[in-house]
Amino acid sequence: MAYTLGIDLDIDQVKLCLIQLDGPQKVPYVDWLIFRVPFNLGPDYYCEFGSALMETIAHFLFVKKLGPQQINRIYFVCGMPYSAFANFEEGLHYTANMFIQSLFDPERVGILRADGKPMSPREVMQVKGENASAFVGTQFYGAAYLASRLYKNALTVDVGSGATHITPVVKSRIDPQGRKLPKYLRHRLTEQQLLYKGTLYTSVNQLSAGVSMKDGLYPFTPRVCRMAIVASLLKYVHPEIAREHDFPLLEEKDARILIARAIGMDTKSLLPKEIDQIAQNIYEQLSDQVGEAFLKVLKAQGRMGSQMQLVTSGIGGKHLMETAFRRDQGLRERLIHLADKLPHRLHEVSSAYGMALYAMDRLMDASLAPDRIEVLP
Repeated sequence: MAYTLGIDLDIDQVKLCLIQLDGPQKVPYVDWLIFRVPFNLGPDYYCEFGSALMETIAHFLFVKKLGPQQINRIYFVCGMPYSAFANFEEGLHYTANMFIQSLFDPERVGILRADGKPMSPREVMQVKGENASAFVGTQFYGAAYLASRLYKNALTVDVGSGATHITPVVKSRIDPQGRKLPKYLRHRLTEQQLLYKGTLYTSVNQLSAGVSMKDGLYPFTPRVCRMAIVASLLKYVHPEIAREHDFPLLEEKDARILIARAIGMDTKSLLPKEIDQIAQNIYEQLSDQVGEAFLKVLKAQGRMGSQMQLVTSGIGGKHLMETAFRRDQGLRERLIHLADKLPHRLHEVSSAYGMALYAMDRLMDASLAPDRIEVLP
């Protein structure tokens, strides 16, 4: 019996995914968890966060009657969890040391580099300077790995609560051109493969100067209005999913108040249908911008682009990309949604699930099918 654990760490949220495989030719079992860490960038933030992370992992395993030493392999990816530090190097070394001092065998832990290489915590302690950026924003690898196990050629878009990752898969290899670059994070940012835009956390001010109505452009005020408020009206994220990501949807009445305030108006000045249209306008701005970035990356693939499966993942991937291509039936028909293919809502934690599956494949020298899996009893 073998166990692998995939971990996706961000500044205030962690996703865990555990896979159990009872033997060759057996269907693997899976369980997963999302937990939220209070956002506090004080001097003790990461110390407290490290303790909370290890305690949560230990409890997650304890419920399954497992101890840390029973986990055969752990693969770890992250978003941008190092804001409490002066630079990526400091944060990366803290993370590596956190595993070295934990109850887990550090030799079984792989901290994933952007090129897909899992490195042990002790190896990571030797990484210096900008080389540390190769371990940041690596969440893309999870959904891309799942797609690479399902399709030979694909372009994946993983839409989360605050960021979107767009990644090509060519001949089952994840971004073979881009990941050769030593400064891969710069590449992903400048080529729009990593966008800090998502379906809940993103502020509407990140999208544009304002919204257009019949009588002109209404500029956004400095007041922060996040996409979670828009989701409260348009219902493009299920309320349970929003709660799991610590952005519970509001009552429609309260959402309308905040959307009106976002353009310097109020609910006495705007009709309900006008506020609904503002919300739709904002959502279409987000979807169009992600869609444009997606098409840019697709175009960069040249003739291979026409052979690629267009794969969506994440909590917002399906709805947002269908909205992005609402005027292009041909592209909409090419979309394949992991939300429809993966059981047990695993598309919501594709980063952690992809890592757990990657770890199991390497451990067992196998190629497990991502869509053939059962829930742990």
